[in-house]
Amino acid sequence: MSQPPQQDLYPEDSREELRPFIPRRARSVLDVGCGPGGFGATLRSVLGPEARLVGIDAVPSQAAIARAGHGYDEVVDGYFPEALGLQAGRFDLVCFNDVLEHMGDPWRLLASAREWVAPGGHVLAAIPSIQFAPVVLQLIRGRWDYHDAGTLDRTHLRFFTRATMIEMFEHAGYTVTSCQGVNDVAAEWRSDPRHVRRVAKRLVVPLLRDARYMQFVIVAQPDS
Repeated sequence: MSQPPQQDLYPEDSREELRPFIPRRARSVLDVGCGPGGFGATLRSVLGPEARLVGIDAVPSQAAIARAGHGYDEVVDGYFPEALGLQAGRFDLVCFNDVLEHMGDPWRLLASAREWVAPGGHVLAAIPSIQFAPVVLQLIRGRWDYHDAGTLDRTHLRFFTRATMIEMFEHAGYTVTSCQGVNDVAAEWRSDPRHVRRVAKRLVVPLLRDARYMQFVIVAQPDS
């Protein structure tokens, strides 16, 4: 299946919110869709100088930036998995951060990714949630507007809630060991200087449940 072209305007982001989810024992990591490489520095700081870090990105200009000073041992141009040669081997950790929603068939991609995970290894994925409260509010108002980045990125092909993310992994042959929300809308609301609005939203936040979070982070292992 041919993949859609991806845009080259994403900023460098170290993704510090993902740091707690990185398995500390991983000695080799494949970062799929590494973009300009911000997460590479975070991986290196967590896993140390001995870990082998490989990035892959479909946008050559983004991959070129990632190669310089971002902690990767190698960055490959192209789409996963076609662009990886057999010599790449298997990895203790395969990352899909803001990647699966760009794929026409992320279910099949995840299933094929099992072959690249070493025994005892993990997959780490950050996926936007279409249930995010600001998006739902705009939909109630009759708006579904695409943007250059964010939940309604104009290159997103698939949309998920927390429940359907977990189902996707399970159907692809994984056991989900963790699925936690990050980038909480409540943090933005708490910083609102208007006291009345701040109090009102503090009362609403517990009712939002999964809708509080812009993204969910999944950690999973291939089934035996």
